[in-house]
Amino acid sequence: MTTRSWIGGVIWLLAYVALIAAVIVSLVDARNHTLSQMDTPQVQAEWETWRQAVRDQPESAPVKRRVPKSSEPPLVVLLRDYFGVCLAAAVVFSSLLFGVISFMVRGVLRSEEKRSEEKP
Repeated sequence: MTTRSWIGGVIWLLAYVALIAAVIVSLVDARNHTLSQMDTPQVQAEWETWRQAVRDQPESAPVKRRVPKSSEPPLVVLLRDYFGVCLAAAVVFSSLLFGVISFMVRGVLRSEEKRSEEKP
């Protein structure tokens, strides 16, 4: 393994760690901000008003909505009770995207190296 490829590997690793750290920090910050904004009596009252409107919809409506079972807004439930799943999904999909992009970029860089070696 050459020094150049070793340094390139370290750079890719640092870029990956920075991406995952940014994803985690951003998601945790968004969760904290959203939960603090949604944990108010006003938001709870708006949610109950919406649930009551669904209950009161006429039977002849073209689309029959079901009344949500949760007494809390779905975003609160998602970010409070299922945050681990959201975080794991964000890390997995970010990792996949990083892997695909890094594979493509490395391929382009290697093809450029081969072209420069072939030219006299």
